[in-house]
Amino acid sequence: MYLDQVTALKAHVVNGKIVVDEPVDLPDGSEVRVYLYDAAAEGMSVQERTALEERLERSIAQADAGNLIDADDVLDELNRP
Repeated sequence: MYLDQVTALKAHVVNGKIVVDEPVDLPDGSEVRVYLYDAAAEGMSVQERTALEERLERSIAQADAGNLIDADDVLDELNRP
């Protein structure tokens, strides 16, 4: 499953190196990809960004608990007249 392979980690840069803000259990040699995010360029206020992050965390917790909706069911619902 795709979600089993994707983990979002918050990090910051210190002396030109990326430092992860939370513990992560990856074996040595693990390949990771880093996608840069520029909050200033997106146009969200601090309050909007905070609300979005809270909702995303809640959504991830629901998915981890198995509270999911099948994507085909969602698409069927969206395509109904």
